[in-house]
Amino acid sequence: MPATVFRPAHVKFRREPEGGLVYDHENYGYEDASMYAVSDTVIDVLEFVEEPRPRSEVEAAFSPAVVDSLVERGVLSDGG
Repeated sequence: MPATVFRPAHVKFRREPEGGLVYDHENYGYEDASMYAVSDTVIDVLEFVEEPRPRSEVEAAFSPAVVDSLVERGVLSDGG
């Protein structure tokens, strides 16, 4: 089975006129919530990975560096 990536359920996002916002609220405690501005590319990736997708497909559409960065940040997760 090929490696996949997916957007964790606790990561929400929205597109804004000049980029987008990501809201990460894993534990639902105020101290655990974070919201940050991101580029259009990040929003494009999150829209592309609405459902789990093969990592190679996401890397081909964007780049391995972008996917690695979003996995490291926790915006995407590895599905194995």
